[in-house]
Amino acid sequence: MATKSEGYCRFCMKSFPGSSMSRHLASCPAKKERDAQEAAAAKGKSSVYHLKITGSSWYHDAPYWLHLEVNDAVTLSQLDSFLRNIWLECCGHLSEFTIHGIRYSDSPEDDFWDAELESEPTDIQLKKVLDVKDRFEYTYDFGSSTDLLGEVMGKRPGKLAGEKIRILARNNPPDLKCVSCGKAAEEFCGDCQSFYCEKCLKKHECGDEMALPVVNSPRTGVCGFSGEFDTDFFMEERAGNAAR
Repeated sequence: MATKSEGYCRFCMKSFPGSSMSRHLASCPAKKERDAQEAAAAKGKSSVYHLKITGSSWYHDAPYWLHLEVNDAVTLSQLDSFLRNIWLECCGHLSEFTIHGIRYSDSPEDDFWDAELESEPTDIQLKKVLDVKDRFEYTYDFGSSTDLLGEVMGKRPGKLAGEKIRILARNNPPDLKCVSCGKAAEEFCGDCQSFYCEKCLKKHECGDEMALPVVNSPRTGVCGFSGEFDTDFFMEERAGNAAR
């Protein structure tokens, strides 16, 4: 049974379980106020998609999820770049979306992965391939793969101001523990596939050569992923504000 998780709505700043975040975002007064402002500014000429993206770890059962709003003119290539930066990028691996049985990849000629699936480039806008309630798959790296599932939760009139993709909510970092002392885990040993705090890692027989940082991503501990491109500092900023 998967571990439950919570996250913060970035409009009202209240915490909700991941299982009820979609319902909250659909009714959040603070979000509705922002939506109305953006709809008025767009004058009915564009739409914003609400996407839910989920992923799971190789090494523990805590769920990872993102609720995003995306302008309808955003391309799959731009969404791919966003997902890479926040959750996935380590060594420039190939990636692909699968939507309605069609593969979308930056290397569409590489059909040897599944010759039976049609392949298209990713420079296509979301509004051309997705609609409300549609689901899609995404894979990053065809060796040590990280697989994500996406769903279009809704669509509203408007256009995001100053950004093309907005994080509405994200799972809080999983509560992972050091296998030696039980304190918060900070590193993952790739040799023995276990979590350690920095102090215990120094004493660990494998050393720190194969250690990777614990980050809020389903790719934690995989390949060379370190989360260095993730510029979402909401949790750090929230903790800093609470300490003042």
